[in-house]
Amino acid sequence: MRISTMQQFHIGVNAMLDNQKATLTTQQQISTGRRVLTPADDPIASTRILQLQQDISLREQFNSNVTAARNRQNLEEAILTSVTENVTKIRELTVYAGNGSMSQEDRVSVTFEIEERLDALVDLMNTKDASNTYIFAGFKGETLPFPERAGGGVTFAGDEGERTLEVSNSTKVQTNDSGKKIFMDIQSSKNTFYTQDNPRNTGTGYISNGFIALQDEYDDFYPEDIVVRFNPDGYITPPGPNYTVMTSSENRAIDGKDGIAFIQGSSIEVKGTNFKIAGEPEPGDSFFVQSSPKQSLTDTVSGLIEGLKTLGDSPEQSALLDDLLATSLENLDYAQTSISEVRSQIGGRLNTIDNIENLHADVDLVSQDILSKLQDVDFAEAVSRLSLETFLLEASQQSFTQINRLSLFNSL
Repeated sequence: MRISTMQQFHIGVNAMLDNQKATLTTQQQISTGRRVLTPADDPIASTRILQLQQDISLREQFNSNVTAARNRQNLEEAILTSVTENVTKIRELTVYAGNGSMSQEDRVSVTFEIEERLDALVDLMNTKDASNTYIFAGFKGETLPFPERAGGGVTFAGDEGERTLEVSNSTKVQTNDSGKKIFMDIQSSKNTFYTQDNPRNTGTGYISNGFIALQDEYDDFYPEDIVVRFNPDGYITPPGPNYTVMTSSENRAIDGKDGIAFIQGSSIEVKGTNFKIAGEPEPGDSFFVQSSPKQSLTDTVSGLIEGLKTLGDSPEQSALLDDLLATSLENLDYAQTSISEVRSQIGGRLNTIDNIENLHADVDLVSQDILSKLQDVDFAEAVSRLSLETFLLEASQQSFTQINRLSLFNSL
């Protein structure tokens, strides 16, 4: 077989280039620590490597969500612990206020500390997290969930939304609890009510939280609602601010309470309820006393404060005070039960988060091990191979030089 000079030259050069390519590839594998540098090196392994890298990246995001969810749960748990401590202290003060040797003046002094505890409760209920979001506002994270009302207590301005975070392909964890469920929708020990200003009022009047003075009388009236409507000054003689207390369903005066002269801040007693209206209501303004089987934590404390300040030392008033204190203690117990239930749920969610995090860690170990076997280079084998390939490259270069000298022209 004849081999031309050009063919001989190409064969030698191609051999050197092939050896050089193999040597450079091995050098690159050793320098990067990767066996598969391009998909062409191992198409099947490259596909599997890409899948594993995507799975690991997804778990990294899940782990970020796990951390965020745990931080939210821990913060909420810490807040509810502080709320429980304040409620416990208020309960102790309530028991202390029931000491028969205390006068009304002494009880009023006790209300100062209860008011401080109430302010602390409201601050805790309006706590923000690290992202400047109100924890107990539901989906309305930018809205103050518990704004204070002029007559005492708070209203709820958030919603009942429950946020979640995805911590695995099949698991979502709730990261908040609505403040309405925890602090507002608390079962009352007895039939009760809450007060509300008509948002259409034009005057500066406001109604207090109030309290139940005569439970039996209120139970007979329940679940009817009460409306206090202010009449024109000329409705009574001599003319002046006055109001009518009516039933909500029939708009009829209750027990002849029609055209009652208004004395700012004085107690209004009707159907077992006791509340006050302060400020300067305008004719046509109205205020509502709405029946309810539930009572918020702040309404319980505000009603307790109002009762301690209002009820005197007479035997009749003392009996009413004893009933109020007993009912308040029961409602505070219900509030603590509500908070404890949520804390139990938080504990369950934290257990779920821990289990998911441990599962991610275990899966990551397996994935990283498989990934390493697929893409990482065996340095001992690669160094040995590099020595062989370097030797072959040098041999091909030397042989190319020697073979190119085998020409008749060299002998002429």
